[in-house]
Amino acid sequence: LADGENYILIPSAQARKSAAEVGLKLDANDLPLFVADRLAFASSGGAQVPLFFEKEDAIVSYQRLQQQSGSKLPAEPKIRATSLLDELNSMEKGTRPGVKQLEFYAAADDLMRADALMGN
Repeated sequence: LADGENYILIPSAQARKSAAEVGLKLDANDLPLFVADRLAFASSGGAQVPLFFEKEDAIVSYQRLQQQSGSKLPAEPKIRATSLLDELNSMEKGTRPGVKQLEFYAAADDLMRADALMGN
């Protein structure tokens, strides 16, 4: 990293618990990522598949999409988990299909705190 700085990635306690519930084993300095099957957002570059740092945020986004789609989606989302390091490694190796479709989404609580800090 720039100027020899190191960063430590620390998932929330809830994210660790959610990852363990689905059998995801995390390496040190890794973060779980959650995706809800059939959840994607339209953009000018095509569909965007959101990767969430919190399982609950993936569920809430899925529920919003389900309500907007008139219940065309199953009532309960199928949530899958992966890790940030696994995704970055597959992106680097070029083994991740549709890498341009992935979008990382911050936790909703973090966005609200950042908004409050900015005075908005």
